[in-house]
Amino acid sequence: MRNPESIRCRFWWGSAAALTSAVAFSSNVVLSKLAYDFGTNLHALNLVRTAVFLGCLIVAVGLSGSRISIKRNDLYRCLILGVLLCAEMYLLLASVLFIPAALAILVFYTYPVMIALWVWRTGRHQLSYLGLGVMALAFLGLIIALTGSDTLWVGWEGRNGVMLAFCSAVCLAGILLLSERVLERQSATVMMFYMLISATAVVGFVSLFFAELHWPVSFPGWLALSGSATLYVVATLLLFKAVDWVGSLQTAIIDNTSPVWAMILGILVLGQWLTIQQVIGASVTVVAVMLVQWIARPKTQPTS
Repeated sequence: MRNPESIRCRFWWGSAAALTSAVAFSSNVVLSKLAYDFGTNLHALNLVRTAVFLGCLIVAVGLSGSRISIKRNDLYRCLILGVLLCAEMYLLLASVLFIPAALAILVFYTYPVMIALWVWRTGRHQLSYLGLGVMALAFLGLIIALTGSDTLWVGWEGRNGVMLAFCSAVCLAGILLLSERVLERQSATVMMFYMLISATAVVGFVSLFFAELHWPVSFPGWLALSGSATLYVVATLLLFKAVDWVGSLQTAIIDNTSPVWAMILGILVLGQWLTIQQVIGASVTVVAVMLVQWIARPKTQPTS
């Protein structure tokens, strides 16, 4: 049984990992949009992402000397995680083709609400009425931000982008909830190793038989593609490490700061300015998420 000091350390280290993951993930999405502008398509981007990620995990497993044999049920779960990861990648990257990157991130980050409702409904985590109220406030902030986008009301393209991002959020919620169960028995490195074998196989199959790969037409495009793949690997590694340390719900809560970084980077890199209403809605969401984080922190035990 862990002592209170160890629990607090894991909580704050896991929170820091989730926050860093949020920054890296938002940066990766913005660079993905930039790579699109230089001729890359989502199939080429996903192929590079999964291949680089799998390569990193092969090196990590080799250097650590980890045993990669796992039970059959856990193997099946890891393979399913890989398929869900592919779906999440394709859906989110496709949404950026229809709506601004920051808006796609805002829709995508409804997934913490999904996780909170699931763990509360199944009794896996006891949220106080204050915690549930603050999560509702976070969701209200997302609604404010979304209704401040003209893209939602002009043509079907905006609606398609929102739906793609929302489906991607459902996939990520499923990934975190399922991975939390696998991590109870397996290390994060081994779990991600099998998950990426599955994901790379799916992306490779799609790339070979169904999709046409488009690569960057200039050096800045290659930089954007490389940067996006690198940041995606960093973000995903830290995300699952955070799940291992603090669980899926706490990871999702702190990871929900990502819309702020997406907005800042979208403005700086892509020139995608948001409306005042979107900024207010995103701010409400982030403040609410930080408040939930504060409520959920491990309490210091009084000394006698």
